[in-house]
Amino acid sequence: MIESVPSLAVTLAQIRALAKERQLDVDEMLDVEDLAAGTGVPSEVTAALLRGEELEEPTRQEADELARRRAEFLCTTSLDASGRPYPIADIAAAIDVTPWWVAELVAGGTPPGMERHGPRITAFFGQESTFLTDTPSQAVSRALQPVVRSLDNTSGDLMANLVRQYGLVSMSTRGKTLTHTQETLLLGMITGMLSSEGAV
Repeated sequence: MIESVPSLAVTLAQIRALAKERQLDVDEMLDVEDLAAGTGVPSEVTAALLRGEELEEPTRQEADELARRRAEFLCTTSLDASGRPYPIADIAAAIDVTPWWVAELVAGGTPPGMERHGPRITAFFGQESTFLTDTPSQAVSRALQPVVRSLDNTSGDLMANLVRQYGLVSMSTRGKTLTHTQETLLLGMITGMLSSEGAV
């Protein structure tokens, strides 16, 4: 079951308070382009939300279009294990539609049965079922939850805690020493990925 997400205002307040307490750079944690790429929320909208601007709740028609655009976003930006975009035929087979259906979606059209096929699309790409239906504010707040969790971690050694918590053998940073902020961001990213796979 997907938990409700705190309001973005609450999430941002938590991040700022915890970052200040730990003397971390908040701007590094609120990277507009990374958040936009992870949520499907346009970067200009993401930036406005992070500035504290309030957006009107979408109408039903706008919400449907938002879901369609996010489904298109997943189909066009997600990469397979080899680092290449998924072939339309593979997506179609995985969500039990015709290749025409996926091609129509990718081309910006609205193929029939979006509501029915939406959950299959998010499942195929490893996203939570809310990915298509969250408002922009909810999407950004949800994407920031791993950052909140990592900042809220009370361990003095974040990397050691990550290795211990998930049973990893080791972590390689390619010989580079990470700052505390970078460690925090890395922990948040990995925690988020493992959470989405049901590992936590």
